[in-house]
Amino acid sequence: MEYLTKEEVERLIKEGKSLKDLDLSFAELDGIDLSGQDLKGTVFTGASLRGANLKGANLEDCFIADADLSGANLEGANLSRAVLQRVNLRNANLKNTNMHKTQLLVCDISNADLSNSNITQARLENSKITNAKLDNSDLRYSNLRGVNFKNSSFIGTKLSYTDMRKAQLQDAWFENVEAENVMIYGKAPWLSGSKAELDVDRIKAPNWDD
Repeated sequence: MEYLTKEEVERLIKEGKSLKDLDLSFAELDGIDLSGQDLKGTVFTGASLRGANLKGANLEDCFIADADLSGANLEGANLSRAVLQRVNLRNANLKNTNMHKTQLLVCDISNADLSNSNITQARLENSKITNAKLDNSDLRYSNLRGVNFKNSSFIGTKLSYTDMRKAQLQDAWFENVEAENVMIYGKAPWLSGSKAELDVDRIKAPNWDD
């Protein structure tokens, strides 16, 4: 099976052709400029988009699995209802993104900036979001079970009605968060206006490791 090359994709853009619903599986697209492009429904299985520019792109309903988007710029992109599985998003710029009902499953989003993003009704189970910035983002009604949030920042973040069972929150910074009716094992770690001081062995519930 033949896959589209970076040059072929760039030619489609130059010719004004639609990129919607394309199969870009295993494409080598490192550094490509897809800013503002309508990529709705496109498949990126196994694709490499390291350092790609996807600022303001429409990725609604996309399927992205086992792909590398490390260092990519997705600021202001629309990822609503997209499915991402085992995707490398380390050091990515995800500021001001729309991730309403997005699935980010077992993804590595370490050192990423997700501030000011809409992440409502999303699924982020078992993803790694360490050393990340989630300031002023809205995560209400999302499934955050098993997410590793170590050393991440939550300033002005909305966390109400989320499932945070088994989430790892050691050394995370919580300040002025909205956290009503959160499902969490043990003591809620957010202390308004201060860094959470967590002793996991002291606060964890008996079924922490279930």
